[in-house]
Amino acid sequence: MRNLFARYRGSYISYVTLYFFAYFTLAIFSSVLPVYLTDIGKSAGEMSFIMSASSFFSLAAVPLMGYLCDLTQKPRLISSILSAGMAAGSLALAASQKTWTLFLLQGLTMSFFSATQTVSEQLAAGSPYRYGVLRVWGTLGYAAGAQASGLAVQIFPGPTLFFMAAASSALTVLGFSGAGGKEIPQKKLPAKRTESRLPSVTVFLRDPRFLLYMFITFLIMGCATVNNTYLPLLLKDFGVPTGAIGTALSIGTLVEIPVILFSHKFMDNFSSKTLLLATMAVFAVQYLFYCTASGPWAVIIPLVLLKAIATTLMMMLNLKVVHNLVPSGLSTVALSLISACNGLGSIILQNAGGAFADHFPIRSLYLILACFALLSLLLSLFLRIEDKEKVFG
Repeated sequence: MRNLFARYRGSYISYVTLYFFAYFTLAIFSSVLPVYLTDIGKSAGEMSFIMSASSFFSLAAVPLMGYLCDLTQKPRLISSILSAGMAAGSLALAASQKTWTLFLLQGLTMSFFSATQTVSEQLAAGSPYRYGVLRVWGTLGYAAGAQASGLAVQIFPGPTLFFMAAASSALTVLGFSGAGGKEIPQKKLPAKRTESRLPSVTVFLRDPRFLLYMFITFLIMGCATVNNTYLPLLLKDFGVPTGAIGTALSIGTLVEIPVILFSHKFMDNFSSKTLLLATMAVFAVQYLFYCTASGPWAVIIPLVLLKAIATTLMMMLNLKVVHNLVPSGLSTVALSLISACNGLGSIILQNAGGAFADHFPIRSLYLILACFALLSLLLSLFLRIEDKEKVFG
């Protein structure tokens, strides 16, 4: 048994297990959960409040876990514990229907995922395998989770969603236990110097370029969170069944596979600014499609072609920008701070969007999201990054 685990540790299959089941879990919580919440009688405002919980809790959990990972140099162990906590939280959610209970449990569970996501990205970037051939399994896992959760809500009792999430979270623990035969490779400092080095997080927090990038991600990822929440409801307004919504989200996720597989062909060959401008434009275009949609296909087509590509590009950009702006050894902290900033944007825009959707059509909400995306595009013009390090080669 010990020899079997030794062969498993650091193997390609360990990364497959990690990415597939981590993103399978994410799909359950982010694809049709808004439909489930409205089906059990939650208003748009209550549903947005519950969905914003993950961002609220992530404000504290993600930077804390990032700092702890850099301090202990044991990110896989910490991530395994958090994934086990996700499994326990999922089981508790299956038995809950009160708004505040759902808020607390959903917030804790998904903040654990957000805290582990930065570690999984670092593991992929530092592995002996190309980033794209690892990250593609996350896409397949998300697609499978979106389809499975859509069918589960349509065919089985609602709590089935959370039993599925508990099982996939438990399998994610197995992935973390094997991925990365060694801990995340960084330039390790002597023990005495580590304590004095870690507080230098203030170095990049004083960098106006990093702060501008954080604000851009604050706006655009807040919009992306609102989009994730209300896109299934927009399709439901057009009479699309929940199972078909899951299918559309699943197919839309698979479209990002070429982007991930060929990330080494373009992510290091184009500047961070060029990639950022292109990503902001994709976000803006899809929101303009949604706010002017007159039927389900006018939503489904841009969903399939643009939604996953935009969020995938943004995720990879975070990795590229951080590695070129932040001192070596503090990348996990920086990625965690960006994630927390995204969470703050999600909290504000998610709850504002819920209040708006209680009084106005969802398509009007997408006009506001399009304006924010265009503002992010404008701000991106002022960002200057010297791309010195290759991350996706």
